[in-house]
Amino acid sequence: MNNPIALRVNAALFDVDGTIIISQPALAAFWKHFGEDKPYFDADLVTHATHGWRTYDAIEKFAPDWADREYVTQLEGEIPTKFGQHALEVPGAVKLCNEFNKLPKERWAVATSGTFEMASKWFELLKIERPTNFITANDVERGKPHPDPYLKGRNGLGFPINATNPSKSKVVVFEDAPAGIESGKAAGCKIVGVATTFDEEFLKEKGCDLIVSNHESIKLNGYYPETDEIELVFHDYLFAKDDLLEW
Repeated sequence: MNNPIALRVNAALFDVDGTIIISQPALAAFWKHFGEDKPYFDADLVTHATHGWRTYDAIEKFAPDWADREYVTQLEGEIPTKFGQHALEVPGAVKLCNEFNKLPKERWAVATSGTFEMASKWFELLKIERPTNFITANDVERGKPHPDPYLKGRNGLGFPINATNPSKSKVVVFEDAPAGIESGKAAGCKIVGVATTFDEEFLKEKGCDLIVSNHESIKLNGYYPETDEIELVFHDYLFAKDDLLEW
């Protein structure tokens, strides 16, 4: 086991699918169902190629005749109900999210490629109270890997990228997928890779600053009003960059 790392940040942003809930089996079942009447549609290919994408973007690329935003929103909203039995909590996620919800000031946000209809139902399934800043596919013109979702998240919490005073805009992103990692890095955040979908070596190649198996060994150690920071303590992790604590 590694020595614990204490990381002080102003805010934390979370992806949902693969980071808070392991929804990939549910999404795979959805894509299989979606492709049943479309002989040209390779459900396995789409499942693996589009993890972290907005569903609309995936359909626009692989089944463009069905790329209607209202229709896709309806489809996504049905996924937790029809296929939710295949989904599981990322170990420790509910406890960690609940710790964030107990802070005296809101210091976390969600930025997901899922629609509000789907993401909110995952939170209901896990019995997690949604943060006020709950950015979904409906809220941005450009989804991940563009930085827009995470920029909107950090701006909503009051910590935009601050070139003149970087110490007052330290934001960390919890992600499991390449598109989200790229998005978070482009939004000026450090990345905690969650190795639920991809392994440690892959996440290192994608540039994660810290890599964990799940959230079980992460402790939210409190809020420090004098610096307007929270402290996250990682009691166990797979990898950490040497410059992790440098901002």
